[in-house]
Formats: sequence, C-alpha cells, structure tokens
Amino acid sequence: MLRIISDTMKNYSYLNTPRDLSYSYQTVPEALEFQAGKYPNHEILVFRKIDGWRETLTYKDLYAQAVKMAKILVEKGIKKGDKVALYGPNTLQWVVGEVAVIMAGGVAVHVTSSVKGASDLQEILEVAECQGILIDPGTNGRRRDFITSLLKSPNSLIVVFLRRTAEFADYDNLQSIVEKEETDTELPKLSPEDDILVFTTSGSTGKPKMICHSHFGVLNNAYFQGPDRPPTLYNDRPFGWISGSPLVNIAYGTTRVFADSSVGVKEGDPMKMWNLIREEKCSHALLMPYYLANLINHKKDFNDRYLLRAILLSGHIIDQSYSQVIGVYSETLYIGYGLTENGGVTAIFPNIRRGDTIVTGDVGVPCEGVEIKIIDDTGSTLPRDHPGELCIRSRVAFHEYYKNPEATRTTFIAGGWFRSGDIAVITQNDRIVIKGRIKNVLARGGRTIFPEAIEKVVNKMNEISYIVVVAVPDKRLYEEICVCFVAKPQIDVTEDDVKDFCAQHFEVTNAADGVGYMPTYFLKFKEFPMLDSGKPNRKAIQTEAVHRLGIHKEN
Repeated sequence: MLRIISDTMKNYSYLNTPRDLSYSYQTVPEALEFQAGKYPNHEILVFRKIDGWRETLTYKDLYAQAVKMAKILVEKGIKKGDKVALYGPNTLQWVVGEVAVIMAGGVAVHVTSSVKGASDLQEILEVAECQGILIDPGTNGRRRDFITSLLKSPNSLIVVFLRRTAEFADYDNLQSIVEKEETDTELPKLSPEDDILVFTTSGSTGKPKMICHSHFGVLNNAYFQGPDRPPTLYNDRPFGWISGSPLVNIAYGTTRVFADSSVGVKEGDPMKMWNLIREEKCSHALLMPYYLANLINHKKDFNDRYLLRAILLSGHIIDQSYSQVIGVYSETLYIGYGLTENGGVTAIFPNIRRGDTIVTGDVGVPCEGVEIKIIDDTGSTLPRDHPGELCIRSRVAFHEYYKNPEATRTTFIAGGWFRSGDIAVITQNDRIVIKGRIKNVLARGGRTIFPEAIEKVVNKMNEISYIVVVAVPDKRLYEEICVCFVAKPQIDVTEDDVKDFCAQHFEVTNAADGVGYMPTYFLKFKEFPMLDSGKPNRKAIQTEAVHRLGIHKEN
C-alpha cells in the first residue's frame, strides 16, 4: 500500500491509508449465496470442543437452513427493520439464526452473556424495541428459570429456540424448522445500506451503548477482503462482539474455527486449546493476551514444529514480552487496534518478526480506508509526538448510537470524526502509539498520571498474573494511586512485595512533585471481575478497592 506523506503533513498528528480494493456494495445474503453456489461443500464453520468433538457447517447447508428459518420469521410477523435479539453461546445454530434474521430483513441485536437474569434481558429488549428473540436454552438446565420468567412476561415477543428442548416443546426451534419443507414465502428486498446488526460496547469504563452496523460496514473489512486474508482462522471470541462476528468470514471464504469462548479464559493447560488449533491446521489465530501469556509460560516445554502464519492480538496495550511467541508458536505477530463503533480493526501493526522491537502501545498505521488524527481539548489537531485524543474517520464506521442522541452528539465532532476516548500520539516516523483511556487518567496533586504507565512497570514482576491501577479518592491530592493485582497460580506474593518492587522502580526523591508515579495503596485480589470482552472490569475493581480501603467517596 502506497502512503505518501508530505513534509507539510508531518506538522500534524494525522495519518491515512488509502484502499487498494474498491468497496463491496452488496448484502450479506448476496455474498453468502454467491459463496454457496461456488463452493457448496466447503466447511466454512467448524465448532470444536477440547474432548475432540467436532461439528461443521458447509456453505450449502448454512444458506439452506438460514433461508428456511428466515421464511418462518417472516411468517411470524418479522418485518424489514424489526429488531430481533440473539442470546446464547457460540454455536453453529447461532450463526444460522443471525443470517436468518438478516435475510428476513430484521436487525440482529446481540445480547451478551453478562445479563444476570430475565429482568436484565427484558430491559435490553425494551430499549432496542425488539419484536422477537432467538434464544439458546442451553444443555444443562441453568437457563430454565431465566427463560421461563422471560416467557411469562407480558409482551407479544416472537420466540424461537436455537436448539430443541423438551421443556419448551411448544415453541418453534431451529432443528424442527430445517426438517420441514421450505415454504414459498417471499423474503424482502434488502439494500447494502440497511442496518443489520446491533452491538454493545464492552462497558469497561461506562454504561454499554448500542451500535448499529449495516451490510456495507460489515462487508468492507479490508483485512478479510484482500488477497492476504487468512484461509483458516481460529477465533473463539463471542459472535456477539465485533471482533467475533462470523459474517465477514462467511462472506469472503475464511474458514472460522471456534470453541466455547470460556476455554481460553480459564486457567489450566493452554496446550489443550493449542492442540485443537493444530488439529484444524489453522493458518491464523485471534488470541487474547491472557491466553498468549499462558502459552509463553509453557514455551520451554514446547517442541512442536507446527507454526501459525500469524497470531493476531487486540483489546489490550501490548508490549515486547508478547514477541516471545514468534518462532515458537507463530511465524509472525499482528497487533490490532479497533473499536466496535468503527467496524473492528482500525489500525494494525503487521508482520512482527523475531528480533523486531515492539514499543508498548504501538498499533502501527491506519487500516486501508481509515483516517486517524490526534486532537487537544479544543478539538484542534496536535503536532506530532503530542498526546491527545485519537479520532477516527472511515466509510465503514457507524453513524449513531441507537436511541441515544446525546451520546452521538458528544462523540462526533465537525467533519464526521469519531472521538475514541483513547489517548495516543502519532510519532515522527508515522506510528500510532496508544497511551491509555481518557476516563482512566488519574489526577494526583496536579499531576496527570496514566495508569497504563504504572501497569507496564509492575507487569515486569514475574509473580504477577494481572494488574490494574485505579484511582481512589483523596482529600488532599484529589486522587491517589492504588495497585490492584492477581498473583500467578501457586505463587506467594504479598502486597508488601509489590510495594517494594515499585519503590525500586519509581523515582520519588528527585521527582518534581516529590511523589512521582509511586503508588500509595496495594491490594491483592484472588481474581478480578471480568467483562465479557476478557478485559478486567476497571469500574468494579475500583469500587472494591475503595470499599476495602475504607475510603468515602465524598472525600
């Protein structure tokens, strides 16, 4: 990709990468129909379990099952533009259900597994104005009370189960639908610019928002469109996330191998999941940093000759330590940066090889078709190497938060630029480096402190598994620094140990304010509360820290 940057442009924190490929102007069902006609028996989805269990779906079967279900949804009253919720874990049936909703002209509302009960789900259904729901009843009965309560609620919701169950035999289910003869019900005409999906943000720093994406936005992910797209990708991220959505894989022929999303999160033998990836001969894998850390801990005992072409990382600030997988598990490493609002990966640091340096937070350059700039508090574009808020402009980005005009108004600035809420710099050598979240920044005694800068140092302790630095209220300094950490399994590390480590690594005596970056409080956690995205829930950790320290917020 040719990127021309003039000397004048070097005055500004601005970068863009033009597209090599023209935009795809089609609908998801049209893309699927084309692939099903050309490669009918190609296994496009592979569902695996650690015990060796394997289930697949070909293009032909996916298309045929989705058409049957779409016609049933239309017959039940789903009209173009109606919202239909999807709730359940990653399964082949989930994908059939989502494609069916889209074929029926509906908009699939992704309900994450973080909902605690029927009341939480009911709230989402009401806010999104859902006309129906496709729900997975599960296989162990844990959702029985949850579903029964939902079905008793006073609404006219259309309910279809993604799996057959004797307990809810009076309701339609996908298996019974696909066993029937296809009806002659006509499906609606779709447009590439119709909304088809509603995602929710991770909620790592605030209340989740609903984000709509269209056929056009979903299908114009340049990474999966190009000639270098992965032939076989392992990705167990939940289908309800932008990074886990199977639609772009289906549209462009990347075989998607997946397992239950909890497999990589759980502590234990990471080789079990790795063996699954190897058995499926995956060329690429999207892996979470915590799983990669587990692989790195096992690399001394690893003697397999199997190498992925690339491991893709995103969702966290990445440092040099992750390069240890190169040459052991993968030929290369890719670091991605992206947001749900902007259709997934927005910037990428590709083809990192053994010996390459990873500057902490370096996410490379904009993806094709993306513009990025850094602004100050007034909205003016900053000079290079000055930290500020990262803003994004792209044809595939969302256009508004669903039913939240205030959030939309405050998020967009003149020219259609989206404010990411992330602090970053664009360097003189045209690199984007993420520094942290604006909402995470601490203000201690007039000094602005990035928690990520402290986390980067404390992460060097070999005994530490996870670390999150949060602000706690302080009467004199406004906020104080609290280091919250989780020790590695079977490792005895105390709060005083971490305090001593910090005292050795943070300058206090010669700091301009006499304090510097040295934290004041240290709290050991058995485990962190986590978001569905796999990230520590900073707000919950901060709340617990304030409680454990006995600090009153009015201070």
